[in-house]
This record gives sequence, C-alpha cells and structure tokens, in this order.
Amino acid sequence: MMMPEDFLKRLSTLGERTDEISEKVLEAGGEVVLAKVRSNLSAVVGAGTKYDSRSTGELESSLGLSSVRMDKDGNHNIKIGFAEPRRDGDSNAKIANILRNRF
Repeated sequence: MMMPEDFLKRLSTLGERTDEISEKVLEAGGEVVLAKVRSNLSAVVGAGTKYDSRSTGELESSLGLSSVRMDKDGNHNIKIGFAEPRRDGDSNAKIANILRNRF
C-alpha cells in the first residue's frame, strides 16, 4: 500500500521517532487486515460443499503477520501470510489458492 504524500510529510516531522511510530502504525493496520482475512477465510472453508466439511482449522490458524521490516529502498513493510509447510508437508498458500478459485 502506498502512503499519501501528505501523510508521509507529517510523519517526517516527528523526527527521530518516525521509524518507531511507522512500525506501530503498520502493526496496528496489519492486525485489522489480518482479522478481515481470517473472517473471509472462515466464511469460505467448508461452505458450499456436497459433503460435511473435514476442516481441521490448520489453514486458518497458520495465518499470521510478519514483523515490520525495511526493504532495500528504505520502505517499511509488513506482510500477512501463511506459515509453511503444513504438518502433512503440503502448502497452506496452495490450499488457500484452491479455495479462492472455487468461489
């Protein structure tokens, strides 16, 4: 997500605490997005199937938030994704993609 230039200018006036505050903002925003992703995932797992769901909850519980990191260009980043691999060695990202393509 690209931040608006006006917001970035305001952040820069915070001086030496800019990095610390930026990280807290990214973490708080990441938590909001993570909650929405979890909610969306819960809504589709086992939905619209011919047979009873065999969901174990492993896919949803593997969702998480990375720590804030700085890239080579000096931009702070945070990522939402799946811990890999699953207990059976399969990929959580692959299974989520299969579910996404079903709906």
